[in-house]
Amino acid sequence: MPIQEINVAIIDDQKISIKNLLEEFESFREPKLNVLFTTNDPIAGLKKTLDNKPDILFLDIEMPGKSGIELLRDLRNNSDFDCHVVFQTNYEKYTIEALREAAFDFIMKPVERPDLSNVINRFLNLKYKSSFRDKIDRIHKEGNQRISLPASDGLLFLQKNEIVFIEYISFEKGIKPYWSVIVYDNRRITLRRNVKGRDILGILNSHDFFMINSGTILNLNYLSFVDYKSRDCIMVPPYDKTRHTISRNRLVKFKERYDSIL
Repeated sequence: MPIQEINVAIIDDQKISIKNLLEEFESFREPKLNVLFTTNDPIAGLKKTLDNKPDILFLDIEMPGKSGIELLRDLRNNSDFDCHVVFQTNYEKYTIEALREAAFDFIMKPVERPDLSNVINRFLNLKYKSSFRDKIDRIHKEGNQRISLPASDGLLFLQKNEIVFIEYISFEKGIKPYWSVIVYDNRRITLRRNVKGRDILGILNSHDFFMINSGTILNLNYLSFVDYKSRDCIMVPPYDKTRHTISRNRLVKFKERYDSIL
């Protein structure tokens, strides 16, 4: 499922720059940017970063006492350091040096919404790509077949194993539900209103897809565990935030098909 929240932090000696960046953060609705800390003291920021472990650290390059580049080097010398650093500055002259330090990204001040959006999208893409288990990496190399699905505004072409799951859902009260395809890179594609579950299964035509209840079809390549007692279906990271429930009658069929020890 989509990442709901990203933990961020800011180290910048200019209070106005921190204020401006916080205002941009607030304009994000999804994912939410949760601010762990801000500081204009690079020495204090070093400790706070190691203690709080943000997903993304927005780091000013030119600061008195310790530059952002020096601070990044100090962070990398610590085994607890594990976050994506985004350099920000007023001066383009630092671009090459920032790239040499292999920062995650680089943005100019004052930070504008399009630049911030690009940073967040890059983070999401990298997060989803790097957090799959080894078997998910193999999925996209082995036996993947291209199919077409009737999207609400056209015809959708994609590889079967780009699909994580498909659900019949409505996000608006009083609006008839529709089938929606959730793919591995966090996109959600709405299918045409007249499409039925059996139509989708017919197009997929694969034992890798299993309808666990009347409104959910799972790609079993992304399935990690089925709890026979609670009937919870737990997906592999990063899709394990939401657990799907298999119906009682579908659980019986699931066991018959896949549990060879029973």
